[in-house]
Amino acid sequence: MKKETVEQRAVKIAAKIMVAAGLCRYETPMKCGKAYVCDSICDKCIRSWLLSKARAELKKEAEQ
Repeated sequence: MKKETVEQRAVKIAAKIMVAAGLCRYETPMKCGKAYVCDSICDKCIRSWLLSKARAELKKEAEQ
């Protein structure tokens, strides 16, 4: 079994909070493009979005 890093766990918690609050990575749910949206799909979507945003920010910091 893989051990979760602190960062992975933090992103997972943040995604669950966003889903519970009804937040989405898109301005409106209609922009999502997913025909059937449920918490598990949104959780994975938000988690990957948060990780990509974090990577982009870290890359910017490294370039400066």
